Amino acid sequence: MLDLDAFRRDGIVWPAGRIDAAGFVGRYRAFQEASNRLRGKDTYLKPHLVSPWLWELVRRPAIVDEVERVLGPDIVLWESDWSVKRAGTGDWVPWHQDSPYWNLSTDEVVSVWLALGDATRANGAMQVVPGSHAQGRIGEIDAGDDIHGAFSEGRRTTDDDCMFPFNHLKDDHADRAVPVELKSGEFSIHSVNLIHGGGPNPSPGDRIGFAMRYISADTRFVGTVDSVTAVRGDCRRGHFVHEPEPDGAFTPAGLAALERALTYPSGFGEAKRKR
Repeated sequence: MLDLDAFRRDGIVWPAGRIDAAGFVGRYRAFQEASNRLRGKDTYLKPHLVSPWLWELVRRPAIVDEVERVLGPDIVLWESDWSVKRAGTGDWVPWHQDSPYWNLSTDEVVSVWLALGDATRANGAMQVVPGSHAQGRIGEIDAGDDIHGAFSEGRRTTDDDCMFPFNHLKDDHADRAVPVELKSGEFSIHSVNLIHGGGPNPSPGDRIGFAMRYISADTRFVGTVDSVTAVRGDCRRGHFVHEPEPDGAFTPAGLAALERALTYPSGFGEAKRKR
């Protein structure tokens, strides 16, 4: 069970819970094989819209119950994504907060990071600065005024190995950071203002996780209309387009819903990270 006092103090709790993830790595690889057959490429953003398995996962009571301790009873899924660091590559994540990238109206926003296989210091586990969320949003993204447009156009200001296309925090926080090591099936929950990042994965195996970004139903996108998935409670506030439940794996209707969702800000123009 998530320790709410620890979350408020540190901006993160890990593990915040655990589910049975046996076979999840294989299911991830099968998912991407299907995606390549039907979309001609991997699908990393909002994969729950074409997968009944992932649609159920983002609603799993063992996960959402812990989110409710932080956000309250009315919960929306703003985005989900596969979080993968490929083995033996230079892929790395810069120091950042999520809030400047996402442009949401409140800080009632948390990320759940579920480990499909073990996430360790040796394979590039996420590094966090406990307590850093307390300073609120800091820094600016060097993408100009229209971050969504920059994502959609595929612009970038970072080097080719960086998994984020834009710079945010200039300072190095490594001296205060700690690794979020998780066993398969364990998950962490962190604040939208927590400073975090991570180095490459020099191990022989991919580090594979699934991230779920939950917001309170009263939170909205600051700007144009956005799309979300209703999860729990009274989610209908009128300021989001609500995404439909998939009618099967990679069905025509599900693929069409995914393509629509990826055009909205929470879909990042499907150019959030280098793959």
